[in-house]
Amino acid sequence: MSLAPSLEQEAIKITDELGRVVFVGAFAVNHYSKYRTTRDIDLAIAAPLNEQKLTRLGYTKWQGSKGSWLTSRGIKVDFYTRDVGGIPVPWILKNAVQLRLGEKEVRVICLEGLILAKHRAGRTADVADLRQLMIHRGGTVVWDLMAEIATDHEIAELQRISKAFAP
Repeated sequence: MSLAPSLEQEAIKITDELGRVVFVGAFAVNHYSKYRTTRDIDLAIAAPLNEQKLTRLGYTKWQGSKGSWLTSRGIKVDFYTRDVGGIPVPWILKNAVQLRLGEKEVRVICLEGLILAKHRAGRTADVADLRQLMIHRGGTVVWDLMAEIATDHEIAELQRISKAFAP
């Protein structure tokens, strides 16, 4: 991955501390396309979020936010407990991809879920992420898997985008 080693180490520590989590933001994008930097971590976790456990682990709640926390090491983490871009967290957990970081493993959202989440978000950074994902991995999308969570219209649109960026 092209993320700073400290974020890779943070991902390992978060996984060790919290167990069954799936990284869903820029950390996941970099697994598939290796181009983006980030200073925070987005992850899906089975609901409900155990705030007492987070506090015991040294996490502090981010001011004015529902699901954002700072780890004891100062990294901002956004927790998603219901859905990411309308994709149910249980689906994300079930279809996550194992990623080896040295001796440890962490889990990232599958390519199909990440592409759909980026497409639905539509913010400038998400559109840039979607473009990179399609350039580097668009030809490997398992459309039948995406059909479990996307509408026919979304799939048709994403297939057109994939073809446009095909090498």
